[in-house]
Amino acid sequence: MPLHSRAVTLPNALVFGRFQLLSAERRLLDNGAAVPLGGRAFDLLCTLVAHSDRVVSKDELLGLVWGGVVVEENNLTVHISALRKVLGADAVATVSGRGYRFTLPVSTTPLQPAPPPVALRDARKLKRPEKPSIAVMPFAHLGSDAAHQEFVDGITEELITGLSRFRALSVIARNSVFTYNGQAVNVRTVARELGVRYVLEGSVHRHGQRVRVAAQLIDASNASQIWADHYDRLLKDVFTLQDEVAHAIVAAVAPHIETSEMGRLNRVRPENITAYEIAQRAWARARDGLSRTNQAARDEAIVLARQALAVDPRSSAALNAIVDAQTWHIYFGTVASVEEALAQGLEAAAQALAIDSADHLAYRGRGFLALVGGRLPEAMADLRRSLELNPNDCLTLARLGMCESVSGKPLIGTRRCLQALRLSPRDPSRFHLLANLAWAHFASESYAAAVDVARQSLREADFAGARLCLVISLVGLGELAAASAELQQLRRIAPAMVAARLKGVWLALDPEVRQREAQFLRAAEDYAAAPPAQN
Repeated sequence: MPLHSRAVTLPNALVFGRFQLLSAERRLLDNGAAVPLGGRAFDLLCTLVAHSDRVVSKDELLGLVWGGVVVEENNLTVHISALRKVLGADAVATVSGRGYRFTLPVSTTPLQPAPPPVALRDARKLKRPEKPSIAVMPFAHLGSDAAHQEFVDGITEELITGLSRFRALSVIARNSVFTYNGQAVNVRTVARELGVRYVLEGSVHRHGQRVRVAAQLIDASNASQIWADHYDRLLKDVFTLQDEVAHAIVAAVAPHIETSEMGRLNRVRPENITAYEIAQRAWARARDGLSRTNQAARDEAIVLARQALAVDPRSSAALNAIVDAQTWHIYFGTVASVEEALAQGLEAAAQALAIDSADHLAYRGRGFLALVGGRLPEAMADLRRSLELNPNDCLTLARLGMCESVSGKPLIGTRRCLQALRLSPRDPSRFHLLANLAWAHFASESYAAAVDVARQSLREADFAGARLCLVISLVGLGELAAASAELQQLRRIAPAMVAARLKGVWLALDPEVRQREAQFLRAAEDYAAAPPAQN
């Protein structure tokens, strides 16, 4: 017998907002679609609804819902939070010092039959969006404790929320994916029914106070696994654990989707390409212009982005590609006019933000553009705003860390860079995350660490920024011959950049850091020009 039936008696059908509570069937519907709720959470909801005319104390709720079983108050808090996630944050009010009250207006209504599942899953009515789409399937609960189901569902919900912060992704809402809860499904079937290209699935296994969360990202077009990992944690605080694990999974998954999309677009026939796909190719070429220090790739990125904008003037992806391409042109010193490139990049960023004021990529791009344009305070403000909008973007985290390091806060900056690498240790742009960390180490005068990290970065991509940091960090260690050799290699791949730095063009705001950068590069240059005589 359901616990709540011993505590309260309710009409079979009650309505509050878009929700319908069917107490006899122990079901909650959201616009006709079933909402998964654990047994305790359902009993708690029934109790709060039955006493919606007053405040119900915590002790009374524990007694009615748990039936005299002694439990910690934290159990009540967990289930209240679960209800708020489903019904809305204001549905259950906390009355300080007294208890909780259900705030939604409750009324009776004749029971309306829910629409048949087939109608909800008619793949013929669904059109896959142009931008990459993903469904986060309800994670499987591998334990035997039914009360643990809310925790498992909470991780799924946090993943959906976290991925939704990436404006370049189309994420299926929780009500749709939770109709599959508890079912064994085929990823291709799910992808067809929900109209998505990617499926994220996983499981949660609890053993005592240890929890293992496993997850994998599937490209449903060919059922291939793109990414997989597992996370072992101690169960101390439920909400902290949910947030931490979801944050780590989202930070790891998003870059792999971006890389997969770039590979897919390279296989699209040119005559079939859309404005969105042109913009994505522009974005990919801008990234090539970074990792390969390739001026031609940056030029091509701008041309492609202009083509995309001619078809779709509201293409944020194209505008952000222009920002990135112009940023790296300035960074590498490959533009005739820094002022013109800066103005074009800032204009593109402003247009992107006018289209979507919550576009974290536009803030991230404008922030780094401001940095290379010599506007470090503006850069810091934009990067912080980008991180507020999307705390799961590791590249923003690393760039902000590097900025903080060269502006007089190297310890804070180093921690941010390390956090970015911990969140996404197999990031496709890991070389860039490492390069930011190397600069943070240089700023804090940790030259040996800077050399080690810069070399790690260069093993993954020959990025001029990492090699420049390696040069001056080797000077910091007194290894002038090695620094001179690296400088000659850097001059071959980025001669304009070397010339600009020798003229005093550096990104650091902290005068002490700028002085060391300039002094150490000049020492490597002088050694190359006149090495000491050999005995």
